[in-house]
Amino acid sequence: MADTGSHANPPASPELTGDAGGLDGKAVRGFVLRFGLFSLALAFVPLIPGWDGMVSRYMSAMAVLVNGLLHLLGQPTQLDGAEVFTSAFRMTLAPHCSALDIVLFYSATVLAFPAPAVRKIVGLAGGLVAIIALNILRIATVYLTGVRWPAHLQGVHEGLWPVVLIMGTVSLSAAWVCYAKKPRAA
Repeated sequence: MADTGSHANPPASPELTGDAGGLDGKAVRGFVLRFGLFSLALAFVPLIPGWDGMVSRYMSAMAVLVNGLLHLLGQPTQLDGAEVFTSAFRMTLAPHCSALDIVLFYSATVLAFPAPAVRKIVGLAGGLVAIIALNILRIATVYLTGVRWPAHLQGVHEGLWPVVLIMGTVSLSAAWVCYAKKPRAA
């Protein structure tokens, strides 16, 4: 026997309606478009005249901070420009160790998200400090791995830490979006 009773149709799922957690499709498309444009614009930053010199000075400053952290951890490291070393192990901080690609990704996220300028400034400043601090921790742990467990150096440097940096940056971006979406106090 066929069921002829009337049944209420279940509500459509968010995947079918285009609802993205309270954001309408137009807002999501706008964010994606702005994110793409900011990412594209920021991709040209390395073409700025003098960029290589700025990165070199930045890496030397990172080496100073890493050296300071390693000293706090009891390591008798020394510095030579962007190199941190002891007689047992030497590590050169190269431009690809800068996490500047992660900084640019995070910056594009903050700039593209619709939020008041003050919250964007707070998000950029706080986020950049957090990413740089995480990168200093990354470099120090890579150094310690090279000193204590050299067989694991490549796995920690090229496997573990890139994933941690990406997860940390995505989490930081999500936290900032939650902060940026909060209603302003009256």
